[in-house]
Amino acid sequence: MNIQTKYLSVQKTARYSTYGELSEKTKYFWFVLHGSNMLCEQMLYKFADFDPQLHYVVAPEGLSRLYSKGLTGEVYATWMTKRDRLQEINDFSNYLTALLQQEQGKLNPTTKTILMGFSQGGTTLFRWLHAKNVVFDHLIGYSCWVPEDIDLSSTKSSFDDPKCMLTYGLQDQYLNDHKIEALKKVLSKNNMNPHFEPHPGEHRVSKDQLKYLYNKYIR
Repeated sequence: MNIQTKYLSVQKTARYSTYGELSEKTKYFWFVLHGSNMLCEQMLYKFADFDPQLHYVVAPEGLSRLYSKGLTGEVYATWMTKRDRLQEINDFSNYLTALLQQEQGKLNPTTKTILMGFSQGGTTLFRWLHAKNVVFDHLIGYSCWVPEDIDLSSTKSSFDDPKCMLTYGLQDQYLNDHKIEALKKVLSKNNMNPHFEPHPGEHRVSKDQLKYLYNKYIR
């Protein structure tokens, strides 16, 4: 049998959610990527204590969806799987770039752009920044892994050390001490020296930790 796999690029409608009132008062623009088996609006609940007059948060959603229980249950989104991985990376990189540029075009020149990715969203964030030239002021990798198969030292986006911070819960079931040491080796290989900010907690985004990072590095 002569079976061939081929690809065709098509348009697709993407979903995203926002929090805050975009206006002349907006000082901080957050672009936040959810983890696997989540929905975009779930990330916005973490910003409930942030002033919506000063903070405008955009949460894009992964382009693929799945049921939580096989063929039933809640519907969640994911950024990529191992099947046709390179095509999915290209698709979400184009999507995220288009959405970011659309929203950044509405901002004041003095508004700071903060990129954040949680879990799979963090890994997606690093792949996107490697593939595209993205302009931002701060980056937060939250409970995520930095991909080992890309060279971030020659990425298309700038990773100046003051811009980049990594945070995770000390009780995170996916990031034990051994994993963190391995992650630091990956970062060192890529000539990256981000600020590490662990905190008490499990594999989830902490409202208190977000406030802490904002006050220490961004405000």
